[in-house]
Amino acid sequence: MDDRARVVIVCYFRGEAFSGGPYRLTTNIWNRLDKGGYVTDAMLDTGSDDPVVPRCEGETPAPVAPARATGKKAQKNPADPGSPTWGALAKWFQVSGDQYYPALTGPPKDWGNSARAAGWTVAERPEPRSIVVFQPGIDRAPPPGHVAWVDTTASRRDGQYIGITEVHSNGDGLISWSSRRVKHSPGMTYILLP
Repeated sequence: MDDRARVVIVCYFRGEAFSGGPYRLTTNIWNRLDKGGYVTDAMLDTGSDDPVVPRCEGETPAPVAPARATGKKAQKNPADPGSPTWGALAKWFQVSGDQYYPALTGPPKDWGNSARAAGWTVAERPEPRSIVVFQPGIDRAPPPGHVAWVDTTASRRDGQYIGITEVHSNGDGLISWSSRRVKHSPGMTYILLP
């Protein structure tokens, strides 16, 4: 869609929160378009942060993958080689075509907020091609939190799962890459690579 395209909104509903877009908003408003489909209010300039059309009655749309905004970039990986943060950033760099790293600061548990502040899209549900942020205690994450690269996502009867790649170092300079499946749970957020 052209950045200045005009669309007709017929109704709205409140759904999953979306963060990002050209206006760097966080909103749970999803607008139904006259030609079908839904778009987050964060991607539209409606002149208001509130709904501008009537509520959609009796509709539950399919989940929509969020748009992926590009935020502030860094040219170097600032993390210590072999650390989980270094590994997550290294995978981002690789998947982006060896172009850039997201400019993130602070301990892993703060990366979701850091990414939002830097203009990157942060989602609350699993998305491939992203960095997953584990809050302390989630999946045995230590007090500063944990991060890993999300390669795949899958729905099962008991919930959403992600296939991650992560790095650990045993302290003698040996860097170990590993992959595993993890069940998504509240407290996990996803920083999306455009």
